[in-house]
Amino acid sequence: MKVIISAAGTAGHINPALAIANKIKEKEKDSEILFIGTDYGLENELVTKAGYKLKKIEAYGFSKKLTFENLRRIIQTTLSIFRMRKVIEDFKPDIVIGTGGYICGPTFYAASSLKIPMLLHESNGYPGMAVKMFDGKAKILLGFESAKKYLKDKENAITVGNPTNIKKLNLSKEKRKEIFKELGLNENIKTILVTGGSQGARKLNESVLELIKITKDKELGKDFQIIFATRKMQL
Repeated sequence: MKVIISAAGTAGHINPALAIANKIKEKEKDSEILFIGTDYGLENELVTKAGYKLKKIEAYGFSKKLTFENLRRIIQTTLSIFRMRKVIEDFKPDIVIGTGGYICGPTFYAASSLKIPMLLHESNGYPGMAVKMFDGKAKILLGFESAKKYLKDKENAITVGNPTNIKKLNLSKEKRKEIFKELGLNENIKTILVTGGSQGARKLNESVLELIKITKDKELGKDFQIIFATRKMQL
């Protein structure tokens, strides 16, 4: 089985894609998976670290305004569709999967023109641009049932939840102590993990930081410690 997975930009797009890729590999060890990304997203770090091949194609967002920059991006996106057609023709995938990012536009336009089966996963409660563009053309998998009301072709969408790579860890007491020490944490008090997605992450992080200030004022902060799992720019 040959699979192209299109995902770019943030970890919120890439991690679900990696979870899907890992599950495919688990089910079909001989499957070939090719990731499609850009030059500037986290895929350059996460996809290559996971051991998958990454093909880079230029892709940008654009608005409806008539500006020189917007016109340049539209032309570039059109060229990227033709480049993506060549990638698909050479790789000959059985299916094309997308989890988000501007790269999904050129990838799915090319796949659609070549009559390749397409599957899009939407992890948010409100569908992104790629899902809106290919609603009715690609099979849509939803992370939340509430997202279905925004789709035109509701019969073509299935709610499956969000794919993750999280596995239950059975750590020994010694290993647990080692990890807490490495992270500079106190193993005798409660630990809270704060993690948000996309642009909502900043607001979530700011709210928790404000909460920390309040609890410190009331001397409650000594009872717990907090870990933020986030991009640097969101904290």
